[in-house]
Amino acid sequence: MVVNGREMSEAEANAQAAREVERYSAAKLKPAVAAARLDSVAARYGDVPASADALFEAGLRWRAAGRPERGQLSLSRLLTRFPLYPRAPEAKYQLALCELDAGRPKDALAGLVSLYNKLSADRQPEAARAAARAAEEAHEWEPAARFRGESARFAQGESRAQELEKAIAHLENRLDLPEVDKLKAELPADSPLLPAATMKLARLQLHMRDESAAERSAREVVERWPDSQSANDARGLLDRLSRRTPVKANTIGVAVPLSGKQSRWGEAILQGVKLALGEGTSFVVVARDTRGEPAGAAAAMGELADGEGAIAALGGVLNAEAPEAARAAEELGLPFISLARGEGVTEAGPFVFRNMLTAKAQAKALTELMARRGMKRFALLWPQIPYGEELANAFWDEVDARGGEVCAAESYERDRTTFAPLVNSMVGKLWLDERRDYEDQLNAILRSEGDPFRRRKAIEKMRDALPPIIDFDAVFIPDFARNIALIAPALAVDDIVTQTCDAKELERVRQVTGRPDLKPVQLLGANGWDDPALLEKAGRYVDCAIFVDGFFANSQRPATKAFVAAFLARYGHPPSILEASAYDAARMIRRALEAGASTRDAVRASLSALKGFAGATGELAFDPQREIAKPLFFLTVQNGAVRELTPEELAEAGGS
Repeated sequence: MVVNGREMSEAEANAQAAREVERYSAAKLKPAVAAARLDSVAARYGDVPASADALFEAGLRWRAAGRPERGQLSLSRLLTRFPLYPRAPEAKYQLALCELDAGRPKDALAGLVSLYNKLSADRQPEAARAAARAAEEAHEWEPAARFRGESARFAQGESRAQELEKAIAHLENRLDLPEVDKLKAELPADSPLLPAATMKLARLQLHMRDESAAERSAREVVERWPDSQSANDARGLLDRLSRRTPVKANTIGVAVPLSGKQSRWGEAILQGVKLALGEGTSFVVVARDTRGEPAGAAAAMGELADGEGAIAALGGVLNAEAPEAARAAEELGLPFISLARGEGVTEAGPFVFRNMLTAKAQAKALTELMARRGMKRFALLWPQIPYGEELANAFWDEVDARGGEVCAAESYERDRTTFAPLVNSMVGKLWLDERRDYEDQLNAILRSEGDPFRRRKAIEKMRDALPPIIDFDAVFIPDFARNIALIAPALAVDDIVTQTCDAKELERVRQVTGRPDLKPVQLLGANGWDDPALLEKAGRYVDCAIFVDGFFANSQRPATKAFVAAFLARYGHPPSILEASAYDAARMIRRALEAGASTRDAVRASLSALKGFAGATGELAFDPQREIAKPLFFLTVQNGAVRELTPEELAEAGGS
């Protein structure tokens, strides 16, 4: 063969290539430089055995250099050209690592799964971590749980606990019955994930109404791993099975905080439920305290389902407790209407419903109304708290989905008291060097005025006279009365006119500012605005604002008026959205029972099919995700009072 213009035998070529591979592998070169030279050796010497070593070493160095795609190329060439290469398993392993680093997790996972049991014991810990990462990035949750469990098996101390926690999270949140069954069969006998997998299997079997299989799995946990955390859960499940009460078709459970800081919420919900079910009826209300905690919520649901035989339940009002209450209800096969506002509650499964106002529902309602009025450009101002951030994100998403635009967006600290800089930024009066009109006027002053004092005064006067750049139709502020009372006047200072329903005020401002073309901006809010303190603190600055809520006690809707009157007569104080939502949830369950539902499955089916239900909070129905669908209450401020917009006002298009 000819190498570098010289004829040599294959043995000579192989020997020379081997020397070059050894030299470049040992030299103190940057990984990328060494890799490139090793690839060159393989290209020059053809299919001699040493070329395989060159490609192998090149692949390692490309990955070390942060160039996994080049490493993938070198190793793929090696395995194609030299299928009998003695180090082929190691080359395949390195190829999988390159694929993972190069963003090809599915290919990497396939390679790692096929190689894992062939690797030496000292390589398996690294391989398990890599396979877990690949599975997670590929959203392959069963191997993700399995290999996180494998990684935990090899680890010690805090690292072991962290890996096991990740494995259990995948097991609990991502896997269904067949996947858990498969995982349990594949785990080695000494896997730390095995107790949790067996316990998860028991819960799923119970959910599928296979009580004998659930009991066998729970007993296996207690007998094989008596000191594990899962053993405590298994003992609880066995105890529940031994005490399980037959379903009582007249018993409705309520799982709410009855102690602690949020106990008033639980009491409010119970008032709504008791009003809905009426006195002297055959219905029995059984309440259990969740303490506002996830563990308390799960325990309360278990007591209601198994101990009391409730046919359905409602509650789970706090975002902290709602997901665990929903998970427990789904596992128990107990129809459950959550009263929490946090997103994703109904993802627990088909037995979980939700009847509460959410950020997404408010954002959708507001953007739909603004779209009917021809408004597509918005400004956002929101507090850096979960309430504000959830609503701002939901509103922004809805604007984007409708082809609108967010022209200005500013967030602020919870305790901020000065809002002028944020408003100045929104209307282009903070960063003046970005405005062409400012630059033009500034240059004119600098050219015409030589005296420093008069020049400075002229610039100050020019700055004050600069008109705001109001390129938005509406401004959305998802906050509460205290901050609204500070923000609304700050908008007015910068000539952002929000009194869109007051023609006289608009004309007055146009005359004062000398801007006959001044355009009003619609002020928008969320349910946090529905507070008597708003009118006391913000006054005329929130006139004509529009905001939404899931309930309005002064509404003229017939079903709402009837509920408010009945509630006032029984309890002596006006109801809030909590009492109203609990009332509607209990009445929906009552309707199912009075229509003949006598099993939990029948109640679930009845709730799923619910349409056109006249509730205190509106005309109700559950959508395919079992989220409540209803028209919200659109509220406005006029003449120092909050009133509901009429159907005619909501239907009008264009203008305000």
